[in-house]
Amino acid sequence: MFARKRLKETWKEIRPYFIFAAMLFFAGVVIGMTPDAPTEFLKEQIKGLASIAEDVNRSDHPERTMFFLVLLNNITASLLAMGFGVIAGIMPIVMLVTNGLVVGFLIQRVSGAGESTWELVLKGLLPHGLFELTAVFLACAFGMRFGVTLLKGIFGSAFGKKLPWQPFVSTATGAVPALIAIFALLLIGAGVESTITNWLLN
Repeated sequence: MFARKRLKETWKEIRPYFIFAAMLFFAGVVIGMTPDAPTEFLKEQIKGLASIAEDVNRSDHPERTMFFLVLLNNITASLLAMGFGVIAGIMPIVMLVTNGLVVGFLIQRVSGAGESTWELVLKGLLPHGLFELTAVFLACAFGMRFGVTLLKGIFGSAFGKKLPWQPFVSTATGAVPALIAIFALLLIGAGVESTITNWLLN
């Protein structure tokens, strides 16, 4: 499971889904920056982020509170995307597009307010986003592959194909080391966001 050869095989299996996950997210970012973005829906999504900020501001230890809230939120979202991906891979796709839309919408609003878009991206998103987005793309990639291989297993069994569940089992086995990597990336991302990103924006 943790052998180098097996890890390489797992990455080879999951890489197309990882790339597709990144494409979905950045497509969402582009759409979120356009006038055609679902404004009311995105405002509701942003309210959830605002509630986290309020909890942080009310805390006696803002950095520590922010670290745990961000980490818990990201871990929960990643596990849901990976686990519920078995339902035809729908949840990871929805999660990626929605998050991309929110980021694009925020960038558009900052730009519209006359603030520096590049400052937001370089200081507010990039430092922690490199770790968090990698983790999210990886979790969603596994979620989508779970959905695809589950459908292949079901139809393969129905039509009498040989070893129809092998791809699903392989994905499940590869998900174990992936979960460790996802948790580590989110841990680092939450640490960076609660310290370095917070300091840069202040």
